[in-house]
Amino acid sequence: MTSFLCHYDVMPDPVVDQELPPSERPIVPLRRNRNFRLLWTGQVLSDLGSELGVLAYPLLIFALTGSTVIAGAVATATSIVSFCVRLPAGALADRLNRRTTMVVCDGIRMVVLAGFAIGVLAHAVTWEVVLIVAIIDRVGDTIFSPSSIAALPTIVEGVQLEDAWAATEARQYAAGLSGPALGGLLFSVGAAVPFIGDAVSYGASLLTSSLMTGDFDPPATEGPRRGLWRESFDGVRAIWHDPLLRAVVVQAPLINFAFTGIMFTVILGLRHGGTSPSVIGLTQAAIMVGGLLGAVAAPRIQGRLSLSKMVVALTASGMAMTAVAAFLMPSPLIAIPLAVPFFLSPTANAMLFAALLRATPESMRGRVTNALLQVATGLAALSPLIAGLLIEQASASWAMGAFAGALGISTILALSLKGLRRAEAAA
Repeated sequence: MTSFLCHYDVMPDPVVDQELPPSERPIVPLRRNRNFRLLWTGQVLSDLGSELGVLAYPLLIFALTGSTVIAGAVATATSIVSFCVRLPAGALADRLNRRTTMVVCDGIRMVVLAGFAIGVLAHAVTWEVVLIVAIIDRVGDTIFSPSSIAALPTIVEGVQLEDAWAATEARQYAAGLSGPALGGLLFSVGAAVPFIGDAVSYGASLLTSSLMTGDFDPPATEGPRRGLWRESFDGVRAIWHDPLLRAVVVQAPLINFAFTGIMFTVILGLRHGGTSPSVIGLTQAAIMVGGLLGAVAAPRIQGRLSLSKMVVALTASGMAMTAVAAFLMPSPLIAIPLAVPFFLSPTANAMLFAALLRATPESMRGRVTNALLQVATGLAALSPLIAGLLIEQASASWAMGAFAGALGISTILALSLKGLRRAEAAA
């Protein structure tokens, strides 16, 4: 755990911190920032619930159908829906109160997951029902995320953004560490149990989000509002006109495609090989240890390497370690090499999102954030389907090797394309 949660001294934040302009506010340490603690704590619980679902959805579909292809197709379908919703979700984050948006998203997901758990208990669900619930869950997350990210610069000072985002990465990897292990264990107890935990986690996140204080309304626009879809593409145009972000999105899609496929191959590949759900969860948790340690170390690593060098280190280590994992499949020992690239990922993400938030006007943070995620993760929607096909038609080792090859191509691009280095030099 990061240090700001180890010291939960609840000294009240001075009222002037919320009323003074940012340039005149005293800088409150993250561990004493009440709003940041509430946002962080609620999202630990929400992310934990989401991680339960990441493992539970494909395991439930596999139990219902016995098909890795259907399990992969459902995951791809949810990703495609998220892709279609992401740009307008960013525009909504720049129109609606960001705290209210978070509360509503968590409330809807809490109710839907609770009802779904009852259906699983009653043996009244099919894989089509699982698909619908997974889509609702994913859309809720897609709408929630830009609001929570856009609210971050309102909660912390500009000089704290790298540390705050590193803490956010630690939160995600902590959930990724404990969620799969817990999800596998709970699924072994009963197929409905992970979804009960998911519903409870969304309820806890709803509570902490509602307790945050301050003004979370996006700033008013200078002119009249245009249509939602027209405004949705403003973020894409803003990224294209920023040299640094433009250079990042040239390389990011293939990287995210590979890492998404790797994690899905871990789930389906081990299960297809006869590994129990609880061991699969522990394997994923072991991989996430690398990410959690990397998030803790990120503040010390930042500044030692440029973003372009971090991309090379991430893709090259990912290629090598994923190739090793291909030879180890379907052994749970794949967690050891796969933890290495996940150690570097939090630092790269913290550097990227800090640069993004600093360069983006407050009135456009939702749109620019989701536009970046849209472009960077769009190709990853195909990863689960490709992983399922390769596992069923060839083997899990071939699937893992294919994603190692994708990271190899990413490494070549990172070394040969000069756009990112030029953008850094210009900045």
